Amino acid sequence: MLIWVLVIAILTAAVFWAGPAPLQAVDGINVLEQVELGGVKQWISIRGTNIHNPVLLFLHGGPGSANLAKLRVQVPELEQHFVVVNWDQRGAGKSYSPGFDPLSLSLAQFVSDAHALVGALKQRFGVEKVYLMGFSWGTVLGLSLADQYPDDFAAFISVSQEVDYSAGEKLSVEYARGMAQKVGDARAVAELASVDPAYSSPNWQAQLTTERKWLLRFGGVYHTVNDYSHEFWMMLKAPEYSLAEFAFWPVSSSNSLKQMWPELMKINFFDEVPVVNCPVYFFVGKYDYNSPWQLTEAYFQALEAPAGKRLVWFDHSAHDIFFDEPGELTREVLAVLETDDP
Repeated sequence: MLIWVLVIAILTAAVFWAGPAPLQAVDGINVLEQVELGGVKQWISIRGTNIHNPVLLFLHGGPGSANLAKLRVQVPELEQHFVVVNWDQRGAGKSYSPGFDPLSLSLAQFVSDAHALVGALKQRFGVEKVYLMGFSWGTVLGLSLADQYPDDFAAFISVSQEVDYSAGEKLSVEYARGMAQKVGDARAVAELASVDPAYSSPNWQAQLTTERKWLLRFGGVYHTVNDYSHEFWMMLKAPEYSLAEFAFWPVSSSNSLKQMWPELMKINFFDEVPVVNCPVYFFVGKYDYNSPWQLTEAYFQALEAPAGKRLVWFDHSAHDIFFDEPGELTREVLAVLETDDP
């Protein structure tokens, strides 16, 4: 009930306040603009201290969990070494409007949109390849791009790789249930008992919400906190978004997830992408049970990567390495860049 009171209050305030405009760049590049991808207008931000640095395209999680401020706030040093491009994917964040049709969402459509964006970035900055970074759901999109268009990418950096949703959800639910039993939380035990990890019933989204609530509580999402308050405040204070856009974020996120989840539950990259023909790096949180680390490790071992592959463990992270270990993540991304330098 409290969350709906908060949403209504924000929507009311949004009528009177559209939010701050993004700051203008003095050196380098700092732009926030619309681009048309697949016939739909979508928003990107481009930031960097030197326009001649390599281009890094970031694919956010979700589906629908857009956050143009995430890299700027949590790993700002990347902007000193890359031209960092953030993209609110169709139907998400700044790219959402109340009339948006979620039926247009599919993995194939996201891949098509992303490929068009990569082509536009290559032309705009005069580069043959870009660096690609995906987080959570963004790793599904990223791996699909690396599979279909390997020549576009200097490297694919996967943060919390999704591998096999069906197997992953079973591991996630097992972990949450085990932790509930371990700490003796009777409420968690009771609520998790009704969760079907196949998420095939009509109320699957409510079940998934319940599971993720307890997964968050038991350290499978973040290793250092057990709530989303920092994400809330980061979004609320982000100059990239108006207050109205912030208020509609939960709706756009929920709509994207509802439309995409049945397709995601069929993904199995062990079978679908056994080979990647560009350099690939997997960043894995030791405590990640949102995208269970066991599957990422197994996939890394099975994957054929003629251009090279590397798995990097983050010993103090769960799913969101950007929050748990931002400094170490920054160092590892810069190590990728150094590896690629002649």
